[in-house]
Amino acid sequence: MRSSQLDVDQPLIFKSRANGYSFGLYDTTWVLDKNITVQLRELHRYLSPDTLAGCLHVLAFYASNLSSSHTKNVIERLQHMLRFTEAETINETALINYRASLTASTEWYLGVIRGFLRRWNKLGYSGVSEDVIRLLDGWRIKGNRKGDAVKRKHPTQGPLTDIELTAFNEGAVSAYEKDLISLSELAIALCTSNTGRRPIQISQLRVMDVLCGKNNKDEPFYILNVPRGKQGDGFRTQFKPFAITQELWAIAMAQAKSSINLFEKSLDCKLDEVERQQIPLFPDLRVMHSIVSRQQFRELVNGDKLQIASAAVTDTIQFVAGAAGVKSERTGEQLFLSSRRFRYTTATRAAREGFGELVIAELLDHSDTQNAGVYVKNIPEHVERLDEAVGFQLAPYAQAFAGVLVDSEKDAVRGNDPTSRLRTEEGTGIGNCGEYGFCGANVPIPCYTCVHFQPWLDGPHEEVYQDLIKERERIKNLTGDIQVASILDRSIIAVADVIQRCKLRRAELDKQEEDSNG
Repeated sequence: MRSSQLDVDQPLIFKSRANGYSFGLYDTTWVLDKNITVQLRELHRYLSPDTLAGCLHVLAFYASNLSSSHTKNVIERLQHMLRFTEAETINETALINYRASLTASTEWYLGVIRGFLRRWNKLGYSGVSEDVIRLLDGWRIKGNRKGDAVKRKHPTQGPLTDIELTAFNEGAVSAYEKDLISLSELAIALCTSNTGRRPIQISQLRVMDVLCGKNNKDEPFYILNVPRGKQGDGFRTQFKPFAITQELWAIAMAQAKSSINLFEKSLDCKLDEVERQQIPLFPDLRVMHSIVSRQQFRELVNGDKLQIASAAVTDTIQFVAGAAGVKSERTGEQLFLSSRRFRYTTATRAAREGFGELVIAELLDHSDTQNAGVYVKNIPEHVERLDEAVGFQLAPYAQAFAGVLVDSEKDAVRGNDPTSRLRTEEGTGIGNCGEYGFCGANVPIPCYTCVHFQPWLDGPHEEVYQDLIKERERIKNLTGDIQVASILDRSIIAVADVIQRCKLRRAELDKQEEDSNG
C-alpha cells in the first residue's frame, strides 16, 4: 500500500548484503563491502526531505538485496542527474532536461535511473508518481556501448597482442626470479592474465579454490574454482571452475602454502585443515595482523574482510608490468594494463581460434551472449608475414631479449663450465646459460627470450634469425594456420634484438680501438 509518510517504526540501521557490514539510513557514507564505499552527500544536498527519505529507503533495499556494485552504479547515476538538474523532486521536467543533456555514449545513464525509479514506485515509497513512470515507459533508451575498445583494437585499452601477452607473462616470471616482485604479486599477475577473471574474482579466491584432480585416464588436471563476480548472488555463493596449466597451479599452490604459514604465524597456532582451506589466497595483511584470537579468525572468515581489496589486484598488475619493464611493441611505451584488457584478450584469442559466442560467453563467465558477439565480429588481423625488416623494427620496442650480451665466452657467468655452452642445431656455439639449475627447453631458440641467456658477440645470430624466418613460413604453409606459425614471433624478435646489440657493441669496440691508437 502506497503511503505519503514513512512509518516511524521502520529501522534506520540496515545491513549490506555482504556479511559484516551495516550502515545508518541517513549516513552520508555507506560501506557496502570490502571494495565499495559510496558517498551520498549530493542526494542529501539536493533532494527535499520527503523525496530523500523515499530515495534512501529504496537504495537501502538495493544495498541489502542486490550487489554492491549495482547499488554504487545507481547512486552515481542519480547524483550525476541531480548535479545537472539541481532538482528537489523526481519529476517529468527534471527527467526531460537530463535526457537532453546526454549523448549517444551516455544515454545509458538514464536507463539505470529508469530501472531504479520503477523499483521505487513498485516498493510504494512516495517520491515517484505514476506520471513519471508513464513518461519513462514511453522512452526508448540506448544501452551502454559494448566492446568499443575491442572494435577499435585500441593499443592501450583493447586486447593485447600475442607478443604483449607473452612479454607480460615472461616478464612477471623474470621479475620474480630477480626478486623484484613477491610470490603473491606473481600469483595475482599470472592468475589474472591466464584466466581473464575480474579483480573482484581474483581477490575472493581462497586456498580451497586451488584444485588438482585426475580424469578417467588417470591423468592429472588443474583447476581454479573461481567465485562468480557479476551474478548478484553475494560473496562466494557461486563458482565456476577454470582449467589452468600445471605451472600456474604450482605457483598458486606455493602462494596458498605461504598464506597458511602467514596466518598460523600471526595467530601463533596450528589451524585445522578446514580452517586452512578457508584462508584467503591473497589475504589483507593489515586485517590479518589485527586478529587477536582464533575465534575472531573464525568470525571474520565468514565474510570478505580478510580478502584483499579488488583495487589491489589492478594495482598489482600495473606494478608487475612496471617492475618487469614490459613495453608494448605498438606504442614503444610501458604496457598499460588492466584486468579488462586481459578479459578482452582471452575472448579475442578464442574468437580467433574459431569459437562462437556461446563458448566465449562461457569463457568470460557471462550469463548470456549479448556481449560476446563483438569478439566474433572483430577478430584482429594476423601478421601474415613477419619478414626481416618487420622483425628488426619491432625489436627495440618488444624487448623480447631478456639476457645479457657478452663479448666472448670468458666474460660469461659459468663461462668456464663447458656444460653451460649453448649451440645451434649444426653444433656452432652461440652463447652460455647462466642458470645452474636444470632446464628442459629445446635450446637454443627459447634461450633468446630467457633472462639467463648470454649470447656471444661473435655468435652466428644472423643465421639463427634467417632459419627462424624460414621455419615460420614452413609451418604456415604446412598447417595453413598463421596462429601456429606466429608462436615463433617473439623468439624471432628477440634474435633481431641480439643482432642489433651486436652491431652497436662492435661499433663501440671499434671506436675504443681507434681512440687507443689515435
